[in-house]
Amino acid sequence: MSRYIVMSLVLIVGLGIGSFVPAVTSWWYDINHADITSNPFNAESISTKEAKATYHFAIKQGVLSVIEGTPGASGRVLVTGLDVQAWPKEMADIAPKVEFYSLDEVQSFIDTVNEPLWRE
Repeated sequence: MSRYIVMSLVLIVGLGIGSFVPAVTSWWYDINHADITSNPFNAESISTKEAKATYHFAIKQGVLSVIEGTPGASGRVLVTGLDVQAWPKEMADIAPKVEFYSLDEVQSFIDTVNEPLWRE
């Protein structure tokens, strides 16, 4: 066989494998994950999703507690025991009125209040 025929056969086999393997992989993935497909704009799926948790502060006798739920509502106490007597009065007054949508926001608020800039 000539060199060109061998190179042509190798090229054809390589292209065949190169197109066959991704097609089989895609097919195999679709079989195993067929139930996961959903329409993100479906109104039913949006209404049935769980509501995201919200958090707020409660301050009693200078001790801060992080509570799950909206401000004014009683909920599960997540963290308690942070002394807020060194906080500026304005920040201590506003803290129980603020609603947070993640624990990262709660931590960010606490970190912001504890910065030395506020204590001057």
